[in-house]
Amino acid sequence: MNEETPITAQLVMKREDGRSILDLKGPVTAASDNLTAGDLAEDRVAEIRKRLSELGFTIEAGNLNTLSVTAPQSHFTDVFGLDAARAVAQGTEAHAARIRPDLEPYVADVFVAPPPEFFP
Repeated sequence: MNEETPITAQLVMKREDGRSILDLKGPVTAASDNLTAGDLAEDRVAEIRKRLSELGFTIEAGNLNTLSVTAPQSHFTDVFGLDAARAVAQGTEAHAARIRPDLEPYVADVFVAPPPEFFP
């Protein structure tokens, strides 16, 4: 895989109080009381989207907790210390090794999920 091949990763956003959906206890389901407990305010999401776009990330999709972001592999390495290309090649999950100080109030984690397995 070429280092400049675009990679898509999931970014978990932080609320203004510094918590994210990763801090919730128990399962998050439609029947649970915490279904929207981790949600960010829409203006907070808009600010995070703007900051990421200004840093060169393309926002592919999102909700009030996570964003799917795309950028060249080298950009993920520079900004988050994320070796996404290796994770994709090995079929494993990779998480951010670091969050830049200017993004720390906004980003809880960035990860590349392992590819799905298909069975015949």
